[in-house]
Amino acid sequence: MKGNGGVALIFALLVLSFITIVGGALLTTATIDIWISDNHKTAIQSLYLAEAGIDQAREVLRTSSSTPTELLTSAAGPDGQLLTSADLATLLDGDDQPLIPGRYYVWLRNDNADGMASKTDTNDVLTLLGFGQIGTTSKVIEVTIQKGKFPSLPGTDTQTDPRLTTVSGLESLVSSLTKNATDLYNPPVGGIQAIGNYGSATNYKVAVVNGDVVLGPGSGYGILLTRGTVQVVGNFTWNGLILIIGQGILTWNSGTAGTIYGGLFMAQTRAADGSILPTLGNVAADLTPAAIFYDAAAITAASRSFPYNPIAVKER
Repeated sequence: MKGNGGVALIFALLVLSFITIVGGALLTTATIDIWISDNHKTAIQSLYLAEAGIDQAREVLRTSSSTPTELLTSAAGPDGQLLTSADLATLLDGDDQPLIPGRYYVWLRNDNADGMASKTDTNDVLTLLGFGQIGTTSKVIEVTIQKGKFPSLPGTDTQTDPRLTTVSGLESLVSSLTKNATDLYNPPVGGIQAIGNYGSATNYKVAVVNGDVVLGPGSGYGILLTRGTVQVVGNFTWNGLILIIGQGILTWNSGTAGTIYGGLFMAQTRAADGSILPTLGNVAADLTPAAIFYDAAAITAASRSFPYNPIAVKER
């Protein structure tokens, strides 16, 4: 009996030791799983922070009255040199000015074509370097962005943008412009939208009219896109772009004076009943009383409210 009791005690101790080891292993595994889960959660949150910073930076750029070159010069700081580092500590130690500081940081750089450290922009393409950090976990994303704008008008560049030569391309541009409209007008069937004074020299706007419009008297600043017909009934001046894409009909009443500083583009993409044409139709325009002066600066100013769109994203 005594011998058997000793064996039982040893066996019990072995079982207890085994259970203790297994329990410890399970506890360690559970703890590691929690750490991994927390690290993954923190990494995702840091990435979201970096993305939030990029979105805020794009809005800052969209609403800024400065040119990309002016923004890059400001970002370079007192020494006038843009750092190309993607290390947060290095950037914080430098004198470069973050576009967005705080829980997330965003630095502005040029694109690879112009040279990341170049302060001169030639193509409306920039780079945003966003950092999101929670505790010791950080995420870095590099986003190449391009300024949205209406394509160069035919006759003002060596090549015509292919989007201006097809019905589908123009309808896609109309959709994009509508999304970025400052004002969207939807006159009732048979109704006409009247526009006189619109915008100002310090506030270029984007108006989209899903129907017919009469202009004047007055002056306008920005981009005017109309899907129906346009009739100028009073003395009228427009600074920016007038786009008549849809019916493609413009009449300028005799006895009225009118000037466009910027550009005029017309295309017939829809029939009188509003259905989409298979190919571009013929436009009709009476511009006898009008004077049109191509002005690249006015067109650029008119596109100022367009956002910078991401064209490439890289997580570092």
